[in-house]
Formats: sequence, C-alpha cells, structure tokens
Amino acid sequence: MQNLTFPLRSVFLALPLEGQPKWQFQALQEELKPFADSLRFQNPQSPHLTLMFWPSVGQLEYQGIVQQAQKIASLHAPFTMKVTGAETFGSRGEDHVLFLPVGFSEELARVKKTCPWSDGRPFAPHITLARIAHPQDVKSPVGDHVPFTGRFTIVKKKVMKTLEGIAFDIPVDRLRLYAEVNGVKQTKLEDFVFAVR
Repeated sequence: MQNLTFPLRSVFLALPLEGQPKWQFQALQEELKPFADSLRFQNPQSPHLTLMFWPSVGQLEYQGIVQQAQKIASLHAPFTMKVTGAETFGSRGEDHVLFLPVGFSEELARVKKTCPWSDGRPFAPHITLARIAHPQDVKSPVGDHVPFTGRFTIVKKKVMKTLEGIAFDIPVDRLRLYAEVNGVKQTKLEDFVFAVR
C-alpha cells in the first residue's frame, strides 16, 4: 500500500468491474464519444458500483474502514450482478447523471446489509457512466432573458437510443477501496477478496 496523507478525500468502498465487464463499460463510453460535449465521462479505468462514500477520512477512521471491509469480504462468496439498461437521474427537472442500473439480487443486498455504515439514503445500485454537463455551463443562444435547457436535453434521445437494450453480467469477487491520492481521484488503495468459497 502506498504512503497516504491524511485526511484522505473522496474515499469510497465499491464493487469494481474487471475484465470483460470493464471492457464493455469502456466500449459504451466509446459509443457515446459523439456526445462528449454534453457528458463528463466517469474514469474508464475504474468503473465500479459504490457501496459507501466518505468525503473525508482521518487515519483512525481509515483503519476502521479497512478492518470492516476485511470483515465484510470474509462473509461473502463471489456472485454476479446484472446491468439492466441505462437511465438518468437528477433534480428539479434536470438530468445530472447517466448510469447503468444494476438489477436487484439477494447477494448484492446481503453485501450492502453487512456494511455497517449508512448515508441515510436508500441504496440504488448503479454504475455511473457519465455526469451530465449542467445547463448553466452553456450560454443561451437566444439571450439571457430566455431560459436555456442545456445541451443534454437536445441529445438525450440519441444517447438513450445508443444505450438501448444494454445488458451484461458483472462477476464480482472483491471489494475495493478508492480515494483521491496526490490529486488523482479514484486511486485504488486496497482489495478485499471474498473469502467464502
């Protein structure tokens, strides 16, 4: 493990996509490249399903997270998640995230349930493909007095058509801890391999 400077920022525990599912994720991003001015792509090297996120973590808290992650991994066997299509979510009528929903499974529910942390929100398993460029990033072509809905609304139908019918399996055999290290977000810190065979 690398030398870490605390507090660590943007720490999260996740189920990583490896091998074929990672390539499929990257291929989807390639297909969406024509819409790149409307999308800020998730790092193609670290696709994942987040179980828990911490904005900032001190050294003692980090040690506790590592111990809990080891314990969680010791309780579970490898399983397969299923991507089922593509969707967007946001607020106040604006889309903010383009994502791949992951279908419910008993195994995924058990893994989440053994995580002792909560952010107070319901668990909605998904894999982020891209963040959507915000309308305020774009000047209205017809002047400030006319609201401008942003670029994504113009291309949304084409984007969703490109992703239509997406479905693939994601074998999972580990938890992975990530954080921002030396200004690099989503740096892999440690893996915790599922121990039940």
